[in-house]
Amino acid sequence: MAIQTTIAQYSAPAIPGMVDGVGPHLTRSYAAQGAIAPGRAVVLGTNPAKQVAQASTATGQGALVVGFAIHSYVVEQDANGLVQYADKGSVPVRNFGRLWVNTQKAVAAGSVARLHLASGSFTDAAASAGVVEDITQLNVRFVTSTTAAGLAIIEIK
Repeated sequence: MAIQTTIAQYSAPAIPGMVDGVGPHLTRSYAAQGAIAPGRAVVLGTNPAKQVAQASTATGQGALVVGFAIHSYVVEQDANGLVQYADKGSVPVRNFGRLWVNTQKAVAAGSVARLHLASGSFTDAAASAGVVEDITQLNVRFVTSTTAAGLAIIEIK
């Protein structure tokens, strides 16, 4: 096991999936179908009443997104440095309100947030078949801007 030998003076302003506490919100609990990382888009699983799965890189995922996995401090970092909900574990899914997500590139506040399939992150780039898809079941917009790939707040309505 590696030992931490340095520490940054300033930490990042947020982490993927962190809730922005401003305003009303709706969060539902589901069982994870496969591993799900906080801040990632989720789609209904094999048992849609009880399960969600992390959106894949397959074409058509944007139309299936029903919410976003929010971060919970009960999820620990594994030996590979990954923070994710385990298969069959309980995962909180936000489908109304605000949270922090990874962006694929610089984004502008107020623009529509779309799913970048290859990275699972979000972008305000125009939809492009097999690359960037609209999230059609939810209205998702960026609340904050970025100057490059990084973290931004989205609002889900």
